[in-house]
Amino acid sequence: MSQNIFSDKIELLVLDLDGTVFGNSRLLLEEIEDIRSLVDSGVRVVISSGRALHYVLGISRCLGLEDVVICEEGTVTYDCRTHELILLGEQKDLILLKNNLSSWLPFCIIPKEAHHDKNVIIALDREPRINVDEFLNEVSEVISTKNLNLNLTRSDEMINLMPPNITKGYALEKLLKSEKINPDSVVAIGDSLNDLSVFDVVKYSVAVSNSHDLVKEKSFYTSNKTNGHCVSEIIKFIISNNKQY
Repeated sequence: MSQNIFSDKIELLVLDLDGTVFGNSRLLLEEIEDIRSLVDSGVRVVISSGRALHYVLGISRCLGLEDVVICEEGTVTYDCRTHELILLGEQKDLILLKNNLSSWLPFCIIPKEAHHDKNVIIALDREPRINVDEFLNEVSEVISTKNLNLNLTRSDEMINLMPPNITKGYALEKLLKSEKINPDSVVAIGDSLNDLSVFDVVKYSVAVSNSHDLVKEKSFYTSNKTNGHCVSEIIKFIISNNKQY
């Protein structure tokens, strides 16, 4: 491939999962083969996802990866090589909320399907459901009244509560520093607003074509390809680029 969008040798590729490695369809065989070819060429691949650890490990194994994974929006880091699990962020207020959930937020539930195997993040749903923005305001008011130092994020239907100041980018930055990896040698591919913290850490940020508009605006390069097709495209760029070093 003749196109080269990098000016440094690439040592590490960071991949978001939902909306990036895959969309609503199954994993692409070409993408799996390209990821494995990239690893064989000496480039590391790290998964960075909001999903729970066991889910991310399952996808990592399908992709043939045995490296570090960043999960639960950066609150969980697991090294597949050493089996070291690191939990980031002060959890005291999360535990306090969980222990008092039925009295403080009687209209909320912790849905099993959204919370299965989560180590840190508390996912909340509401019964009966209302507009998610209104739900967020309800929970925010209680969090404020109880003086809990927590960060609230929302998905399409639920709310996530997590320690403040922890992001996927924060976890990645700690990883790069601990392993002495130059951010100028790192490429990150993502599609959602929670990927922006990762983009802030690396030199080469890539938005898939199905990304949120702000993600495209903040990216170093925006692909015209979706999901796994974009991942394969960028991998080919990296392998081609690295041949000159």
